Amino acid sequence: MEEKRTALVTRKPNKTGIGQRNREQIREAYSTANPNLVVIPVKEADKSAGDTRKPRVCGYCRVSTETEEQQGSFELQIQEAEKTIKENPAWDFAGIYADEGISATSVEKRKEFLRMIEDCKAGNIDLIITKSVSRFARNLVDCIMYIRLLKNLNPPVGIYFENDRLNTLDQTSETFIAFISCMAQEESAKKSEAVKYGIRKKFAVGIPRCPRILGYDKDTDGRYVIVEEEAKIVRMIYTFYLDGYSTTSIAYSLTRAGVPTITGQSSVWCAGVVKSILRNEKYCGDVAMQKTYVKDYLTHKTVKNTGQVQAYLLLKHHKPIIAKAEWERVQELLDAWRTRKKRRVRKVQKIVTVKRGRFAGYIIIDTSWAD
Repeated sequence: MEEKRTALVTRKPNKTGIGQRNREQIREAYSTANPNLVVIPVKEADKSAGDTRKPRVCGYCRVSTETEEQQGSFELQIQEAEKTIKENPAWDFAGIYADEGISATSVEKRKEFLRMIEDCKAGNIDLIITKSVSRFARNLVDCIMYIRLLKNLNPPVGIYFENDRLNTLDQTSETFIAFISCMAQEESAKKSEAVKYGIRKKFAVGIPRCPRILGYDKDTDGRYVIVEEEAKIVRMIYTFYLDGYSTTSIAYSLTRAGVPTITGQSSVWCAGVVKSILRNEKYCGDVAMQKTYVKDYLTHKTVKNTGQVQAYLLLKHHKPIIAKAEWERVQELLDAWRTRKKRRVRKVQKIVTVKRGRFAGYIIIDTSWAD
């Protein structure tokens, strides 16, 4: 017969729940002071022994385009930031970092921004002053990442957003900054769509975008006019190619002859540039619109349009440098070369030898091999 187990401590029947006991303890603690509780005062920091230097403050300014209106805004940002920092007697001026004509959706091309971050890591900056969260970054991920990176430095570096009156070293500000960054990123997305919509609508009614290319300049109305000195180079490239010279040979010849490129700063040519001139339909007077498109507004990555976006071809837009028949013949030769090149690139076949049985020593022939 099993013995009945008894608890080590006798429990009272109908015991009080944990929640009820906690409430009773709190009531008792507040109603009667505990005479055994000793309050240890907070030790004040010895300011005389600490770092008494002034915080080093810099300004960060940015505009996304280089239009005349934005240039005025850019200069105003710089002057205001410098004035704000220098007029504060509690701060030391640590310089101005400024990116002009650079989008905030990505930091990769913002050289001044990246230089500022490196100076922060080196311990040369204590606080960054900038106009708004959207000036600092419109990419939510980048914004939060750099805020936390700077906050985790030793000593931490803060960012003060003047328009929003937010300091990233304030513990309560991060949630609000994340919200503002999200709104700024959404604004970038809408702005990107608006710009693309405007460009595509112009394409749809035959208004192309015509960048400066070798052989052409633009008049006051934005129309192409032939620059004869450069047009001679274009004609020579087409003639050489039709005579059987490769793009590599043409590039080598132009470089040896010291023929300047479109920038005029270099006379070194490459096969890719020669090929782009041979492929450019503008030299026969036409303009292809929407040959490429921006796939992602955050990365600004441009990809070739192979049917994803509506494309247009505007015929006889301007005076040609190359006759249409000659240009089409060049395209046929380029396409034929590409086809031959693909055929030459063969997959390396693995030779398989039979090791056992009646056919040991024989090689298995793959019928898919080319001659």
